[in-house]
Amino acid sequence: MNAIVKNIVLILLFLPSLTLAQTWQASSSDKQVALLELFSAEGCGNCPRAYRWIHDLPNQGITNNDVIILSFHVDYLNDSKGWIDRFAKPIFSARQGQLAQLNLYNTMYTPEFFISGEVIHNWEKHAKDVIRAVNEFEPEAAIKLSVSKEEDALLIDSHITVKGMENRQYSQLYLAIKESDIRSKVTGGDNAGATFNHQNLVRTWLGPFPLNDSGETDISTLVKIEPEWNLDKSHIVALVQNLNDGFILQALELPATNQ
Repeated sequence: MNAIVKNIVLILLFLPSLTLAQTWQASSSDKQVALLELFSAEGCGNCPRAYRWIHDLPNQGITNNDVIILSFHVDYLNDSKGWIDRFAKPIFSARQGQLAQLNLYNTMYTPEFFISGEVIHNWEKHAKDVIRAVNEFEPEAAIKLSVSKEEDALLIDSHITVKGMENRQYSQLYLAIKESDIRSKVTGGDNAGATFNHQNLVRTWLGPFPLNDSGETDISTLVKIEPEWNLDKSHIVALVQNLNDGFILQALELPATNQ
């Protein structure tokens, strides 16, 4: 075998490895992971207290293995607080309204906490106990994610398994891209003069994606990467929610880059 042929063979042998190196995966575990959805805004004077509380969770023994955090910035305070939150979107406010409706609760405010779909009014007192209680449940769904970067987009392949006839009838998939370590200086409103270092900030929210009654569903989603995103500081989050009772059956996150 001459040198040229040998080189071609070596390239062909390594091609599968090179392709796989551009794809990364994650699967949910047998543990039920709690999902904490925080609704806040840069113009909300009470929200920094919520940020500090979440930041301190690891010191309270609650880690990323126990809870996945999504921080949504709502837009309905933009006209009343003297500060336009550049991270706020109507779709995030709509998500808060959806969760409030599922909880038969019509009032929306900031900061507001939902854990695995349930509203937590006195979050400073009860949220940690709710997280730990959710962790004791047996997951009613399993999630597998496979991600690849394709030019200016992320291709997210989701495989969802759902247990139980009622869950299969009412459950749907949501996807989020969240980013951390985003510095933002506020010069107006209740937090004028403050500089935030936002964590778990939702950049985009996708869904609901319908799931098959059979309990097994494969979904492929192409997400455009926006220029302002820092993928090295970002994660992809998938969650399966029963939209009849509001409970989130399982959640999973993985880095937005092949680290």
